[in-house]
Amino acid sequence: KNKGRLPWPVSRGVIVGKFGLQKHPVLTYVTTNNKGIYIQTAPGEDARCIFEGEVTQRFSIPGNNNAIIVKHGNYRTVYTNLTDLYVKEGDKVKGKQALGKIYTDTEENKTELYFMIWKDKDLQNPELFLSK
Repeated sequence: KNKGRLPWPVSRGVIVGKFGLQKHPVLTYVTTNNKGIYIQTAPGEDARCIFEGEVTQRFSIPGNNNAIIVKHGNYRTVYTNLTDLYVKEGDKVKGKQALGKIYTDTEENKTELYFMIWKDKDLQNPELFLSK
């Protein structure tokens, strides 16, 4: 029911990596399979919860900083590439609530959130859920 109506997981940003099979930007005969979307935003931005739920996990991903998983009924949202985390497991969160600070790569001057949506065990295209 909420497809196309949920707030973005950042206050402002642009999708720079789409869901699904994509041609590699440099290697001609290589494709990548994105399980989520990459959203570029401004330095200092926070990742925001897109719908009310409960924080079920927060963990570290080698080479990709920290991640948070929020459960919304039989849906789960995953927010990765975070530095400071503002919530802990078991916390009830609301839509647009800040979850953590998005890492800024100062060498590339890039602040990018990797965001996924799961329904049960099936990956979903996050773009279909976010408001236009």
